[in-house]
Amino acid sequence: MVRLARALKARGHSVTLVFNKGSQEDEQAVAPLREEGFPVALFPMDGVNLRAMLSFRRFVVEGGFQVVHVHRDTALRFAFFSLMGLDVPIVAQRGTTYRPKRLTKWILKSSKVPKISAVAYAVKEALVDSGIAPSKVCVVYGSVDFGVFRTDVSGAAVRQEFKIPSNAPVVGMVAALVGKKGYPVFLNACSGLSEKLAHLHVLMVGAGRASKFSREAAPLGNRAHFTGHREDVPQCMAAMDVVVCASTKGEGLTGVLREAMAMAKPVVSSAVSGNPEVIIPGKTGMLVPPGDPVALKDLLLKLLMEKSYSKRLSKGGRRLALCLFDNDARAYRMEAIYKEVVR
Repeated sequence: MVRLARALKARGHSVTLVFNKGSQEDEQAVAPLREEGFPVALFPMDGVNLRAMLSFRRFVVEGGFQVVHVHRDTALRFAFFSLMGLDVPIVAQRGTTYRPKRLTKWILKSSKVPKISAVAYAVKEALVDSGIAPSKVCVVYGSVDFGVFRTDVSGAAVRQEFKIPSNAPVVGMVAALVGKKGYPVFLNACSGLSEKLAHLHVLMVGAGRASKFSREAAPLGNRAHFTGHREDVPQCMAAMDVVVCASTKGEGLTGVLREAMAMAKPVVSSAVSGNPEVIIPGKTGMLVPPGDPVALKDLLLKLLMEKSYSKRLSKGGRRLALCLFDNDARAYRMEAIYKEVVR
């Protein structure tokens, strides 16, 4: 959302950012955005809070806003009921292939939401299968900050922190430590891989309880590194020889893949949701069936052993990322959608 806001502002638009008051994650984002010069407002969006809804309604009217772009279901429900009867359209963002729940689907089908921005064609397909009109859904891929996820970022400090030798192969994931991200599949694959590569290290970057996966990680011993939440994600990725997405469900188009491709890192992804739209086997990365640790192990071994092949995939992924995930191009697409819905 913030990347899009920056690009829209650069194109001359007046952009105000609205966050969920009471959400620690959102409230932490406010201060640096205000320092950038963005107007920022916070409203409690959870549950039914009539006072907050009336306050947001007044905020929209007095601010003269022409369109409201919502990025989460909580914000969608809050904005929809706050703005009923006002001639202010809502553009809804959809980032996963989960089918919308009954109330959310009813809102998405309403005339109050004339357009839905889906992050992948797979997300659009899931919405259409749920009964949403195809003409309502526009596919707009997410963007990457190429100034942050660069090819010249060093992973040396991260390797040193976790006592990983500079010549040791490292495979890694960047994802919350939850089941749907496929950590058991990933760790089982890496355990099998370590039988071929005894000096293999595994780097897992994400918030959550590592103890949930201690059984799967046990065969790797002290070569399995759970980092917890990190702010230096590009440096963590730079420390990896291969970046993996092992998700089994619930994706849209995994942001980590976009970022890894931007950094020219070879990627292996499970063939879920929109990931096969950008991971073209043998050209921009490799795909495996969801939940298949043997297939994942075999592909990881191929990429680690065949350096020239791995490098070719890295270059192909980088080229595609520059083409599809440019933030200015994304802003241009969203600008066209806004102009279409503003009456």
